[in-house]
Amino acid sequence: MNSDSYKGVSAEGRVPPPEEYRIPKGKSGNYKGRPRGSVSRSKLIRKVANTTHRVAIDGISQRRTLLELLILKIQAMALNGNAGAASLMNDLFGLAIPPDPPEGCGFLVVPAPLSLEEFMAQENARNAGAREPGTYVNVKAEEFEKAARGEPSPLGEALHAFGVKFGTLPDRSESSR
Repeated sequence: MNSDSYKGVSAEGRVPPPEEYRIPKGKSGNYKGRPRGSVSRSKLIRKVANTTHRVAIDGISQRRTLLELLILKIQAMALNGNAGAASLMNDLFGLAIPPDPPEGCGFLVVPAPLSLEEFMAQENARNAGAREPGTYVNVKAEEFEKAARGEPSPLGEALHAFGVKFGTLPDRSESSR
């Protein structure tokens, strides 16, 4: 479908905006864009939370981040019986400590450490019946190649019988008569 089929309409039912409101080619639709130096809310929170302050704790001057100071204050309030602070502390622990796995989850089983000789003996026993890659002949591939070339083979006969049965190939017995 060419662009002239709608005569000024880019899609059926859609009329383009008037010429004065159209964005000129080669220009961005967001003229002002994101202001230079603007900071996202999460980045601002992280910046404020990581600012360090000098405080006296138990008479000793220490440097702590604002986040550490807030957590210490919430902890002190929770220990003094403030229910809201205790709930907030519980929520903070939930974020920091991974929850218990749900029912029915399995465990990671780590094998016992083995010496090199024990490990090699186990691997040799496990691979005793395995064949080396490239040392065995793929009979199916060879049979399929014979059938594709038209040479007589059991697979070729089976494929031909399938084709005759479902009408995609002519019957050889009828063509030889």
